[in-house]
Amino acid sequence: MPGNPVQSIKVLHIAETIRGGIASYLNELHPQQQASFGTENVHYVIPSDHRHDLVGIENSQITTFARSGRSVSGLFQMLRASMQALDAFKPDVVHLHSSFAGLVLRPALSARSDGPCVVYCPHGWAFSRETGRLSHLITKAAEALLARTSDRIICISSDEFNEAIRAGIPAHRLTLVNNGISKSRPLPQVVPANWDSKRVKVLFIGRLDRQKGFDLLIEAARSLEDVLELRIVGASVVNKSEGPAVPANVSLLGWLDRQQIETYLEAADLVVIPSRWEAFGLVALEAMRAAKPILAFRSGALPEIVVDGVTGVLCEPVAVQPLVDGFRRMLDLDLKVLGQRGYDRFKQLYDIQKTHQQLREVYAELLQDDRVPLKEKAELDLSKNF
Repeated sequence: MPGNPVQSIKVLHIAETIRGGIASYLNELHPQQQASFGTENVHYVIPSDHRHDLVGIENSQITTFARSGRSVSGLFQMLRASMQALDAFKPDVVHLHSSFAGLVLRPALSARSDGPCVVYCPHGWAFSRETGRLSHLITKAAEALLARTSDRIICISSDEFNEAIRAGIPAHRLTLVNNGISKSRPLPQVVPANWDSKRVKVLFIGRLDRQKGFDLLIEAARSLEDVLELRIVGASVVNKSEGPAVPANVSLLGWLDRQQIETYLEAADLVVIPSRWEAFGLVALEAMRAAKPILAFRSGALPEIVVDGVTGVLCEPVAVQPLVDGFRRMLDLDLKVLGQRGYDRFKQLYDIQKTHQQLREVYAELLQDDRVPLKEKAELDLSKNF
């Protein structure tokens, strides 16, 4: 919301990692919160090696911590940096992003009887991922318990909300706030992408990890080498290996900046999102904003975003052959018509201003309630529960 701040709410965002979807989420949300709350009232704690993933945000608004990958040492550094930022910034609301920040910081914050309101956004439940049965049970139990140390849990899709209910997390702790992005698309580079091909041009944007279905996509592209040309924006984050060797019709571009990504979106015929699980999928909104049709598995929140046969194609189950079949089905459709329908759907449902307004209402409601839920948190002995 442009103009002078309407209500001075001090918000501290904390994340153990932001590369990928969380960085996109924060970059989209930041201009809205800064305009509403004031530049001095929005602050971030993030890994130092991800600093440049936040665009257009001043160094004075960011506290960084050093880490070497995902480790106990890195989590401790995040905790220490967060406590320092908490004392220096004195926020009204701490907004935690993703499982590890929620796991480490909610118990620490619950120990502060005079602490800020705690808002937690899992950006995809850990218990919804592909894990062993024991890990699944442990993460579900931990999230259900830690929910009692959260003033509010933000679910970014109906799928995530429903998963929380099934896990036993009380509905009164949950608020559904769909992701959104700006209606104003960043301009592509002046020089168009060097991507001339008689084959269908397919773009993938994301981490080259198992969750994102990178391995399935490579095998599908190998089967369709004569009809598809695939360009991949991203790199491995969770795993050190970047997966299988790629066929001749696949190009790995690494991480690109927003303007470069828009250039490749401009040139692409379609966007593929072959995720095994997906809490939301901001890439889908970016594709729709660029009027590009989407091929995805019917998993997580993607069926809420992509309308099968209308704005793209959904395939199932999650495996190579259904993905190949999905590509073949898309080749029989008018991709430009699908893309235009996707753009119309994006404008109607996924504006970042709606996301910001709903979050602002959550913050204001918690502060207006005089932090009553914190009484319960002060009485909670986590060691006994665990």
